[in-house]
Amino acid sequence: MDLLPFQRRFLTAALAPGIDIAGLSLPRGNGKSTLTAHLAKRFLTPGDPLHVAGAEAHIVAASIGQARRTVFKQLRKLIGDDDSYRVAESINNVHVTHKATGTRISVLAANGKTAQGLVDVPFVFADEPGSWELAGGQMVWDAVETALGKPDSDMRILLIGTLAPLGLPGHWWHNLVGDGSCAGVHVTAHMGNPEKWDNWPNIRRCNPLMSRFPKSRQTLLKERNAARADTRLKARFLSYRLNVPTADESEVLLTVDDWQAVCRRPEALPAGRPIVGIDLGAGRAWSAAVAMWKSGRVEALAVAPGIPDLAAQEKRDRVPAGTYQRLEDSGSLRVATGLHVQPPKQLVGLIADTWGRPDKVLCDRFRLDDLKDCRTGWNLVPRVTRWSEASEDIRGLRKMAKDGPLSCPKSSRSILKASLAAALVQPDDAGNCRLVKRGSNNQARDDVAAALALAAGEWARQAAKPARKRGAYVGLVQ
Repeated sequence: MDLLPFQRRFLTAALAPGIDIAGLSLPRGNGKSTLTAHLAKRFLTPGDPLHVAGAEAHIVAASIGQARRTVFKQLRKLIGDDDSYRVAESINNVHVTHKATGTRISVLAANGKTAQGLVDVPFVFADEPGSWELAGGQMVWDAVETALGKPDSDMRILLIGTLAPLGLPGHWWHNLVGDGSCAGVHVTAHMGNPEKWDNWPNIRRCNPLMSRFPKSRQTLLKERNAARADTRLKARFLSYRLNVPTADESEVLLTVDDWQAVCRRPEALPAGRPIVGIDLGAGRAWSAAVAMWKSGRVEALAVAPGIPDLAAQEKRDRVPAGTYQRLEDSGSLRVATGLHVQPPKQLVGLIADTWGRPDKVLCDRFRLDDLKDCRTGWNLVPRVTRWSEASEDIRGLRKMAKDGPLSCPKSSRSILKASLAAALVQPDDAGNCRLVKRGSNNQARDDVAAALALAAGEWARQAAKPARKRGAYVGLVQ
């Protein structure tokens, strides 16, 4: 296999002494599966520097089926008719063995259980980690990463894939690429400039393989032109052809443009009593409250558990170091010192001290009793979070953000922005939508965004009611 210059540069850096983890992120169609198969073939070839006689390495893919259609298919092509290899390929068992040395390459599905207990594995070749499904791939990655450094078990991890479809902020693969190279880690990322997304030199630069072939160039230009004509296709083009993960507008609570519109508006004054949305957390989740006044002004507060500390929570949630600490320093995030679970009374006290007595307090109906136990005397309104009700809240929020009057003071922008970036909206077949968690480990801190949707939904319902004239009476005329 003849490698292109960008492939040779990556392998030189990835296989250098002292590198345990190497990641290469490219748009689709740039030979990622072929390069992974090339590395696997080198491991199976006696005399190659990557060959370890009698050892077994793994190709980890989203599923056995995906690997058979991509990397394993390319590996079989590289092996060809060479009878020095034995190939086993079934629904649940896929591997290649070099007969003379017993060296083997096997395929593992992205399953946290099957990835446990990796010992004496010289290489793990990760194919398209952004497509790993189970818990966003976090369980699998944790199992593979913690296998590094086992006594008498040297191992290297090489990850090759596009950031999409799951590589949004908060996803481990996105964070690994975003953090770049550091001690023991090498990262090469080919990503386009989203501000010049339809510029051909920009497209060509981050598609080094596709731009070399006439048919592939035609495909890129065709998709670019289609995205120019239909903005719904722009997100897909950015994600898969420029390697810039961009969620479809139907999957984000607020678009970047709408949030920027909120920040550009003059800060409205907090006149009267606010509507407050509350999202009470448990376990690793935060408890959050958002206040919204009739003027459209919105402010946010949150309370995080004190155990583990914020630094450990940042590492667990895979956010850049210092993110949560800066929120605490700004005063928008408080910590329940010495507690694993923050009590509802702490959030209630903050609301009273910061915003006074609310006009209404919206909460999930399952947490109504927790707020009643605080004996505030507030007007508590339980909210049923079915698809239709949640969709009504989200539509109200989006309209307020896009057309006004939603505005936000600088003191609350950081915590709202961080939560909106983590919030994921899922549509259903009936055209409704609601907030859903990313994966199953509850690592996305969308708690503030959930409280924001509750408050905005009630604000929109009140705004839609006809104004009542004082002293007016309409009756039948006899």
